[in-house]
Amino acid sequence: MPLNYAQLDHRRDQFAAQYEAWLAEQTAQGETLRTLFRAAAEDPELLRRAIEDAEQQQTNLYLAKPTSEPILSHIAPLPAPPRYTLIAADGSQIAPSRHRALQFAIVNVGLIKAQIGSGEPPETWIETDLLGLDQVISKDGMLMSEDEVALQRDLAERKLIRQAITSEDIEPIITLTDGPLDVFYRSTIQGDRGEQVQREVFEIDQNLRERKIMTAGYIDKPGSAMISRMLALFSAAREGVPFDPQKNELNLSDRVILREILSQPGERSAVFEAITRKPNKPVNSLPVAFFYLNVSGIPEEPCLARVEFPLWMFETPGLVEQLHSVVYKEAQVLDSHPYPYLLHRAHELAVVRRIEADEIEAQLQSQLDPRLQTRLQRSNKDYLKGLS
Repeated sequence: MPLNYAQLDHRRDQFAAQYEAWLAEQTAQGETLRTLFRAAAEDPELLRRAIEDAEQQQTNLYLAKPTSEPILSHIAPLPAPPRYTLIAADGSQIAPSRHRALQFAIVNVGLIKAQIGSGEPPETWIETDLLGLDQVISKDGMLMSEDEVALQRDLAERKLIRQAITSEDIEPIITLTDGPLDVFYRSTIQGDRGEQVQREVFEIDQNLRERKIMTAGYIDKPGSAMISRMLALFSAAREGVPFDPQKNELNLSDRVILREILSQPGERSAVFEAITRKPNKPVNSLPVAFFYLNVSGIPEEPCLARVEFPLWMFETPGLVEQLHSVVYKEAQVLDSHPYPYLLHRAHELAVVRRIEADEIEAQLQSQLDPRLQTRLQRSNKDYLKGLS
């Protein structure tokens, strides 16, 4: 028996009580933050000054910054364009492991392109890259981290998107990837590896901007608290006390704050700029904006996602409106569990299963000199885990 269910039964009631108390605390904190949200909307000048002061003084920031749209906005979608091109890409990866017989890394990217309104079937691509050993094992013998492989995966997604765009594609052209558009914020990568990816990502971003290609990152059930931190900063400024991010107790998912505001299907929030500052963040990184979107098709049952996109799109009239309408329309294809359909299909194309990873390892081993193969062993721990 894999679990001791008797022990779970013993702790079940205690856990339920703790969880109910936590939900009650979240509800109370949500009301506090919504009150602050309304106060910030009434004093946008103080909010602006507080954020600008923090940008000058803080070296590590992750918060929302208002744009010209009122922060309490809830905007219904316009009809989607009758014809457009939608490209979705998603990736998966195999990170190197010391427990395997061979240390290797794979990045697999699936892409699907649909010319909406053309009557033509979608096109699909799968790109699989076996990373070089100089990437997998550093000069000091350290294995490539999961974070480093993920950054290579994000870069591969962008490269494939750029390759898939042609002059014959129906405009407007919108691209979707899964997760935040700012691939560097959570990255811990430094040195030559990070700088090389930084240059390539920035060059691709600029190329897409020159071609007026709309790019977006879709975050399902987001847990970030960028608006919460913005409101904590506003609260400190209103009280005349210094803002200390380490002592901020107002950390609640933005979804909880916005649920009551975005109560109707298809509504989006105001656009905010994402302030993501950290000491090792690349200088030439893409300024990102975002809005929250209620992808639910049922009134009074909101389901919020975050949609990130380059800040320049907000500064170009009409682009945010097109992105809003297209993403909502595409999410309704999977109406019972709304999520952009093409992004789901891209994930299906990209996912790599454990059995496939094992097959790749066996193929790589077979290419080696037989005398070397006897020196390659899985860890005993990994071998025993694989036994039925």
